[in-house]
Amino acid sequence: MKRYLYTGVLLGTIILAGCSANEETEEQVNKETTEGLTDGQTVEVEALSDTDKREVVVSVTPLDLTQEQKEDYHKQYFEIVEDLKAEYQFSDMTLVPLDEFLKVDWVEPEEFKGKLVDILEKGCISC
Repeated sequence: MKRYLYTGVLLGTIILAGCSANEETEEQVNKETTEGLTDGQTVEVEALSDTDKREVVVSVTPLDLTQEQKEDYHKQYFEIVEDLKAEYQFSDMTLVPLDEFLKVDWVEPEEFKGKLVDILEKGCISC
């Protein structure tokens, strides 16, 4: 009987130690993820179910821009599209008009360029 008791205590200790390590790792990932976003966007980190603690889901709230900022970003987007069209020799790429942009479409110009480069290099639209 003592053997089962000792085995149970040992297994319980190992499991609790693993849970503690997972929580510390999750906190570190959350901290690193939120530190990278300093461009005025807010971040919501969703808790995952207990079955899969290996991933952290982060949803980024779109930029809240004034009309003037949107016009400036749209000009930058246009320049990025023109530069990439010349660089990748892809003449079919066009930028939608300013009034067709949805609120979720507004991102930093660097991120916009990164997404376009991924699409052109990898052929990946969901990148």
